[in-house]
Amino acid sequence: MLNKILVPQGPTFRISLLQDLCVNMISETWVFNKEGTLAMKLVNVRAVDALFSDIASAFNKQHEDHAAMTEAAQKLKGVSGCAPTASLTACIGTLQQEHGASKVQVRMEGYSFSLIVKENKVPDKLKQVQQQVGELSRSTKRLLARKTRLQEMICSMLQSQTQLEEKIRTTNPVYLDQVRLEGNLRENLQKIRLAKELSEQYDEAARSVLREMAQLAGLTLEAAPEIGTE
Repeated sequence: MLNKILVPQGPTFRISLLQDLCVNMISETWVFNKEGTLAMKLVNVRAVDALFSDIASAFNKQHEDHAAMTEAAQKLKGVSGCAPTASLTACIGTLQQEHGASKVQVRMEGYSFSLIVKENKVPDKLKQVQQQVGELSRSTKRLLARKTRLQEMICSMLQSQTQLEEKIRTTNPVYLDQVRLEGNLRENLQKIRLAKELSEQYDEAARSVLREMAQLAGLTLEAAPEIGTE
């Protein structure tokens, strides 16, 4: 009988891992500055600017995690000799065929996973695969842990647009300042809407990785609550 593990799931997993890892490039181009990070414009209300800064910081960390996760997955495929479009399941399956399924196994504990190699002397190729599986596990777990708080902060800001505009007008009585700063506010809100969409795509990609690794570990999958931040 297969063991069970609670794995967070999105509304659908009919798309492939490759599709999961792809994000809306138009949205990314609009959201990010030249340095590849989300940056907010000032609205000259200290508390509001601090909240926008917190959102940008949280999203940028998740963006970094997604990049690290994607890089680890591609390097894993590369050292395994798999095509870039191959699934993680296929790559690990190839290694198991080459070295024996009993000697190359995926182990999963909670939301962390690793590649176990039962050989007296681990070949260099498998050492590299183990390293990439480890990085894939860490970046996937970090990415999933960031989603809940980030989404909560973004939703709170989007639901408070009228109040935010009023705070700007109260704090900045000069009309031209109000026009400029309210324009900054609208731009910030549009950016975090797009950041929210990208964050959801990052989260979906991480869930797909987790599902594949759980299946490789011989675990059945059930819906579970979101992973909390550590």
